[in-house]
Amino acid sequence: MTSKVTKLALASRLMVLVVQLVANFAAPDHKPDVFRMPQAEVAKSGPFPWLDELVLKSLSGLRHWDGEYFLHIASNLYTYENTLAFYPLYPVVVRHVAQACLHLGIPLSLDALILLVAVALNVWVFCKAANVLYTLTQRTFNDHNKSWNAALIFCFNPATIFFSAAYSETFFAFASFSLMLECMRSDKEFRTLRLGAALTGCLLCRSNGLITLGFPLYFVARHILLSTSSVQRCWQLFKVSLAMLVALGILHTYYFYIYRLYCLPDVKEQHAQHILDYAKERNYLISGQASAGSPWCGYTLPFPYTYVQSHYWDVGFLRYYKWKQLPNFVLALPMLLFMHWHCYNYLRRLVASTWSKLNQAEYKGILKEHIALPFVLHAAVLTLVCTLYVHIQVSTRLLASATPVFYWFAADHMPSTFQLSFRSKTGALFVWCLTYSLLGTVLFSNNYPWT
Repeated sequence: MTSKVTKLALASRLMVLVVQLVANFAAPDHKPDVFRMPQAEVAKSGPFPWLDELVLKSLSGLRHWDGEYFLHIASNLYTYENTLAFYPLYPVVVRHVAQACLHLGIPLSLDALILLVAVALNVWVFCKAANVLYTLTQRTFNDHNKSWNAALIFCFNPATIFFSAAYSETFFAFASFSLMLECMRSDKEFRTLRLGAALTGCLLCRSNGLITLGFPLYFVARHILLSTSSVQRCWQLFKVSLAMLVALGILHTYYFYIYRLYCLPDVKEQHAQHILDYAKERNYLISGQASAGSPWCGYTLPFPYTYVQSHYWDVGFLRYYKWKQLPNFVLALPMLLFMHWHCYNYLRRLVASTWSKLNQAEYKGILKEHIALPFVLHAAVLTLVCTLYVHIQVSTRLLASATPVFYWFAADHMPSTFQLSFRSKTGALFVWCLTYSLLGTVLFSNNYPWT
């Protein structure tokens, strides 16, 4: 099945690449007044300038919106304060792989290599993520049909363009699904190294990776409650605690690096002239200018993410609830309604079926039977956060990359044999995914706003 899932995932990525290529050449790009990665007046080209131009033009539809930030970080690191909203795992991996390719003699400029590597890594990791989702679903439900349908919907999900573009969604999905799978494999013992690596990936990839700390906490508590050996309990608790401490330590190393760049007065950074010119044009605070100051440097816990999101994007509780944002609410509505209803329905049925069993003698049976509970709770929290706090249009891609629960609920609506009726729930799901996949790829590739 691994080969079958990989072929499906790869085919879906090739379709996205072809659609964006055709769309990008068929229509001119929209030019909104948003961040664009600054370029030097005289760009450095590789030994074959025509090859650079071919790569940059062929993949230019995959670098828009947040992709510009990720590519800028991959090329220049955290030169502007507003780039601190984007966590380092994806752009730093792209940066180092591109530099390695350059040293190996691949005849492309660094800019072309960075874009090519950003897309190629996402295609490769997407195939890995699809397989991990299949394995996770199979381990949770022991249902090959549901596992295949979950992988199928993942490959053509409503936010599919963001899993090929220069975004961190693919990396985060792979890290999240891997962490969940490692937690699910904890019946006998936790594999500390893999658990720690997956958790570190979540924490370094996106801000909402912090919520994934709940999975090792839940499953180690579950293991302790179901285990009969006190020695085994202590050993598993030690291993999980070690993995979590190491992952949090690595995350705080990144935080210290950022604090050093923007808050310590003795740190000076040299920037290229085009970086300085763009900062002046856009009124950005650049690294190495602690004297200019930034409010978050004086916080008791000087973490920049919340401040940067609020200051540069006006992110906060109910701040997006404005009439002018109505089109974005309409875009996000299918995903939010789908997730709110299915999470509520699952939890309602869970409470109804277990309320009479809530006693000391029955709790072990409840823990064993309702294995999907932590996943649904995680999805419900994320859906609530999307509804109340974030820019509402990102809800579709955030939920599609952060939780397998969307794919599990959607797979429940898939028939055992492919008999599609557009008036059925399966038909509605098919139309939603296909429309958002196609329309989203076309609009995003031409720099129009999308989810």
